[in-house]
Amino acid sequence: MKRLYQELRNSRAFITGLGCFLVLLTLSSSAFAQSRRVQGQITDANGVPLFGVTVFEKGTTNNGAISAEDGSYTITVASSESVLLITSIGFVNQEVTVGNRNTINIMLEEDMTMLEEVVVVGYGTEKKVNLSGAVDQVNAEQLEKRPISNVTEGLQGVVPNLNIMNNSGAPGSNSNINIRGITSINGGDPLILIDGVPSSTAELNRIAPQDVETISIIKDASAAAIYGARAAFGVVLITTKNGEGKVKVNYTGYVSFNRPTVTPNKVTDPYIYSRLLETSTDNTPWDNVNYNDQYYDYAKQRSEDPSVPGVRINPSDESLWEYMGDRDWTNYFLKDNTVSNNHQISVSGGQENVNYLLSASYSRQNGVLRLAEDYFDRYTVRSKVNFKPTNWLTVGNNTYLTTTERKEPSQLSLGAIYDVFPTSWNINPDGTWANSGAGRIGAQLTDGGESITEYSSLQSQFTTKIDFIKNKLSWNNDFTFRRGRQDWNWYRTKYQIGYGPGDVREEGDNRAYRSNAIDNYYVFNSYLNFNQMVGSRHDFSATAGFNQEHYRYNSFSAERYNVISASLPTIALATGDQFVNESISEWAVRGLFYRLNYIFDEKYIVEFNGRYDGSSKFPSDKRWGFFPSASVAWRVDEENFMDGLSDVFSQLKLRASVGSLGNQAIGPYDYIATMSAYQGNYLIDGSLPLEISSPPLVSGNFTWEKVVTTNFGVDMAFMDNRLTASFDIYRRDTKDMLTLGKELPNVLGATEPRENAADLKTNGWELSLGYQGEVSLAGKPLSFNLTGILSDSRSYITRFDNPTGSITQYYEGMELGQIWGLVNDGFFESTDEIAALDQTGIIPWGALSIVPGWMKYKDLDGNGVIEKGLTLDDTKDLTVIGNQAPRYSFGFNFAADWNGFDISGLVQGIGKRDYYPLDYLYWGFYQQPYAGGYYHLFDFYRAESETGADRDRHSQSYLDAGLADQNLDAKYPHLQSWLADRNLGERIDQAQGLGIPQTDYLLSAAYVRLKNLTVGYTLPQALTSGIGISNLRIYVSGENLMEWSALKDYFDPEAVNDAIQYNPAVSQSRGVGKGYSYPFQRRYVVGVNIGF
Repeated sequence: MKRLYQELRNSRAFITGLGCFLVLLTLSSSAFAQSRRVQGQITDANGVPLFGVTVFEKGTTNNGAISAEDGSYTITVASSESVLLITSIGFVNQEVTVGNRNTINIMLEEDMTMLEEVVVVGYGTEKKVNLSGAVDQVNAEQLEKRPISNVTEGLQGVVPNLNIMNNSGAPGSNSNINIRGITSINGGDPLILIDGVPSSTAELNRIAPQDVETISIIKDASAAAIYGARAAFGVVLITTKNGEGKVKVNYTGYVSFNRPTVTPNKVTDPYIYSRLLETSTDNTPWDNVNYNDQYYDYAKQRSEDPSVPGVRINPSDESLWEYMGDRDWTNYFLKDNTVSNNHQISVSGGQENVNYLLSASYSRQNGVLRLAEDYFDRYTVRSKVNFKPTNWLTVGNNTYLTTTERKEPSQLSLGAIYDVFPTSWNINPDGTWANSGAGRIGAQLTDGGESITEYSSLQSQFTTKIDFIKNKLSWNNDFTFRRGRQDWNWYRTKYQIGYGPGDVREEGDNRAYRSNAIDNYYVFNSYLNFNQMVGSRHDFSATAGFNQEHYRYNSFSAERYNVISASLPTIALATGDQFVNESISEWAVRGLFYRLNYIFDEKYIVEFNGRYDGSSKFPSDKRWGFFPSASVAWRVDEENFMDGLSDVFSQLKLRASVGSLGNQAIGPYDYIATMSAYQGNYLIDGSLPLEISSPPLVSGNFTWEKVVTTNFGVDMAFMDNRLTASFDIYRRDTKDMLTLGKELPNVLGATEPRENAADLKTNGWELSLGYQGEVSLAGKPLSFNLTGILSDSRSYITRFDNPTGSITQYYEGMELGQIWGLVNDGFFESTDEIAALDQTGIIPWGALSIVPGWMKYKDLDGNGVIEKGLTLDDTKDLTVIGNQAPRYSFGFNFAADWNGFDISGLVQGIGKRDYYPLDYLYWGFYQQPYAGGYYHLFDFYRAESETGADRDRHSQSYLDAGLADQNLDAKYPHLQSWLADRNLGERIDQAQGLGIPQTDYLLSAAYVRLKNLTVGYTLPQALTSGIGISNLRIYVSGENLMEWSALKDYFDPEAVNDAIQYNPAVSQSRGVGKGYSYPFQRRYVVGVNIGF
């Protein structure tokens, strides 16, 4: 222990020594008139010397000192009237007038703020030092200094095991939130409560970040059990601000300049692109791309002289245009720079009996599209008032109105933009859109219609609090209603394409779609809070209450073809077939909950939480469940035997908890045999009749998934709370997961129903480290804090009915996220090698030829044949080669303040994750000959160099790229289209060729990202108070400034977050997980915070 203490002191000595060096460097040229030398010792209330305390002369800019290891300090001040300001983290600041004294000893009092810090928990608050569960909290200060556009953006990388995954950089897009890894094979989100009202991740995108006071992250079952059925995936508690004190007016605003982070780096040379494309099909039986001499002559001209026009009248057919582009059209359709802005103003205040807050905000996020409107607008208004008409009664209202609008072209396709040929062209000489990929995309974006989604929500919460016994017994009630309405107006219109001079044709269709959805949500909570101190050692508290929620969703949609006027694209002016649909869903939950807490002698803490919950989503006889939890904590630092270690440990607390939760994250009618109506495919009496589907089978074994979590944790603080650490280790068992039951005979004519038939376990841990300190720089305190977080989790199937051991289903012992594949063994170098190893069973479409340069695989079962075995007892040449689940999520935050200046930053990332690429953005022409052309694919196997006429035909750029030369030491195989074709299916039993995951092309999806860097300056009040401004801060900031990842050469590392698919029975659809997401944005921000 003494060694630990000495190491801690040495680390502080290094930091303090660095600070002293900076002070001496700054003060070396200072001179003092009528100076007085003051010395002394600084101790705490127990007489223990304090090391690293900052002492500086108030009112100066360059005179300070730092106490030594024995607490001593020396400083020379200007005169006897000088005032010393003594500051240290964890202690109350002091000011001392020097007077005629030469020796001044200082005793600092411990700052109790940290001990009194409270954390919002379910239906109440608790002191942070008394928490026995795994709970983290983020406060408003941490959010306000960053120019975030939504709340989830501010949470990424700041709380261990709070995993924020972004699948898109589109304006207004929602993030996925996960707490502590996988909870169920059926997925699910944490319970998000905004002022006690359940909300979705979309609601987090609608709330103004500046309205938030605190965010609590409840991770373990002990703290979450009070929410019962909906808390299996953790809880995010968001509390908005209240008004207090004198009237304050605050304005926050910023302007951001945005550009895409990573976009595909496509070949633009027309000759290289065309020749490689044709070569890729020449090596297949189909050979469907064969450009003529006229085409290659044009391509060669454009390659060697870009001033040659990219569009001309076709020499072979003067009625048509001929095109030869030489640009990456992604950069044409997507802007390099866009501008967004955010503004919020609030008025708040309060007196003894009333407090209020009024706020309003506006945010505009502009997208990256160049040719059409592409934006997300958000408007919010909040009114929060609390009134205390008597000493025992408090009433309040919290009303929130939000409106959002998302506008984009109705025919926007990022895939089409990324895949368009560089040889394409956009506009003909006569101004019409070109008869090519780029031309059609341009026409569709500008003339092909729009999609406008408007959402508005009104939420009002009424609260009462009756104090039966002040500070001991209170009765709290709140009723909330929320009404949301979404209106989606989508239409497509015909557009014109120029085929040749004077030949302009109309393409596409005219149709209109309109939908309207209304959701109503009602929440009622009523609960008692009781607190009682018995003597000086027994502290009791209890909460008991009732919760009722009801949700109803109605939607109506209509679509009609053949709109007669493109200028008036409405359903009312259409003559085609009508498609009308209506949807109604409804569910309710009701529960009784409690929390019992006992603290003995401020050292021993016991807490019980529980809830008896009922959900309408289950059969009436299996609708109710009881979900209890218990937790204990021991504040070891309060024990007498720790007195001798008080210099080392400021806090040492051990925690343990166990609890059970339910999961109702299913559809409202999954337990009922439902039938659906649809239009038939066969004509009867000249029309397509309405048909009704047959009802599926429903199992009687259909009820809650149960989640049992065990958690052990330790919280530590050292050096007067300067250094903090928290570590948790947990196991979560999910029992009776809903999945397909036992396989039924085919003669039954129906698939097996879902039932509670699978179990899952998740093991994980999380670590949080923090350091806050203060040194004197140029006679002024430089305060700083550093925080690092690291977490990991792994999930395994512990029960699943898979009698054959198929690897295309879950199976017992399976680690979720595993990737089955082949082990590469270089390339075939000769026909003899090809004859010695039979790989015909993995040829895509059974049609490509295996030639030298083809991938060769290790024959793991030694039978001379490369095969895919699909059962655990015989996987043949397949083996687990990686895992797609993200692991070692980390974040590093730093912040510092000095003399009005502040700087903060966040580095965030994933330490381990495997990703197997598919589709055009990585494989180019290997996928199919309909897109591609990427520089990394130049390194493909070429058995021999081209010579003579074959070589002379090429452009100089082709020769300079080495594409006519032999390449036996290649990274990629012989160039064949369809060799990596994912259209055969992405499941391991479906995939063929390069579509099968394999070791040589398995990529690391780990990344490190400089998420944020902010620098600000707060003007001195002496300058601003005269004009009525209490606080004025200006800042510059950057988001997503840079990243380090093996994926960066192909796409943004977060663009493949949606690639994660834990269910081995699923074959992903095209566009999912292939990097085709809306570009993520680098944001450069200038902002201001003003307080009046």
